[in-house]
Amino acid sequence: MLERFRTSRGREIVIQRVAPTLALVPAVAGFLLALCAGPVLAQQAVDASGPITLQRVDPQENLVEELIVNARLPGPAWWKVSDADTTIYVLGAPGLTPSGLTYDDSVIKRRLEGADRLIMGQEADISVVRMIALVMGGRSYFLSEQPMRETLPPELRARLDARLAATKAGSDYDKVKPAFAGFMLAKAPGGSLSISKSVTDEIRDMAKELPQDKRPRIQNLSGYSLVDAIKALGSLPQPLQELCLDAGLREAESGQGGVKQIAERWATGDVRAVVSADRGFQRCLASTPSIARELRDGRDDAVKAIESALKKPGKSVAVIELRSLLAQDGVLDQLRAKGLKVSTPDE
Repeated sequence: MLERFRTSRGREIVIQRVAPTLALVPAVAGFLLALCAGPVLAQQAVDASGPITLQRVDPQENLVEELIVNARLPGPAWWKVSDADTTIYVLGAPGLTPSGLTYDDSVIKRRLEGADRLIMGQEADISVVRMIALVMGGRSYFLSEQPMRETLPPELRARLDARLAATKAGSDYDKVKPAFAGFMLAKAPGGSLSISKSVTDEIRDMAKELPQDKRPRIQNLSGYSLVDAIKALGSLPQPLQELCLDAGLREAESGQGGVKQIAERWATGDVRAVVSADRGFQRCLASTPSIARELRDGRDDAVKAIESALKKPGKSVAVIELRSLLAQDGVLDQLRAKGLKVSTPDE
């Protein structure tokens, strides 16, 4: 069975599912797509000394409440950063979008027309050759040296056993490290890996289709390596492996926060619902320091790009991942701290 995945840069990956044993290749491809979901930070030292506290390793858990405002205009929510003579319209983008997602793009098209530049926030870069090499030769990143459930504390193992029994999953989960078991559990229900062309790709296409004299200059901010990110997750110490399994189980158990449901809420500008949904496996990614360092750089690059765009009178558009915009010390929080005016979607 062939499965097609599309990265946030628009590159299509076609993968043949392996049966009947563990389908590692599609799982890895799906994990790579999940990493596209936006900036994450880590503040707690991570080692094998003991349990990890989710709120300490995931500062995006703490959002700026006054910035969490539902949209008044049709379609997804926009924020605005401005000074005396320049306006930057900032769209909070979803990390993943399911096949068939529709949304009112009239405001997006109107704001792109005649804009000076279109700033596209940090996205994931993927080398297909490196990914295939990792999947084919990097078994140590994915596979557990002993039956995985034997490495777990009793409560976590009991939750895993209950979930596997409820879903009638096989013993393949015992072959992989807890972090990858958590990912597969989180993404199994509802086919949430049926990913279509991303919103960011669609917005780039809208800009390119405008007449030359009304077309913004597209500024793509530096990305990060997905292959390096997946290597980092595979080498996490046991406390973080257990955190990732817990995060995946919570997503599977809650039935909330699925890609389709969150994307539909995003499409109608329901910001409060989007950010209050269970983040599930994203909280695992938020605990990986090496990924966090790269993504923190991407957040800061977005701040610098918006500041630069403000130096030219007129208007520009920026597309940045939603939680990166709204987190404490996130993009909008930093810009407000610099004395710039930030308007919310209800203004």
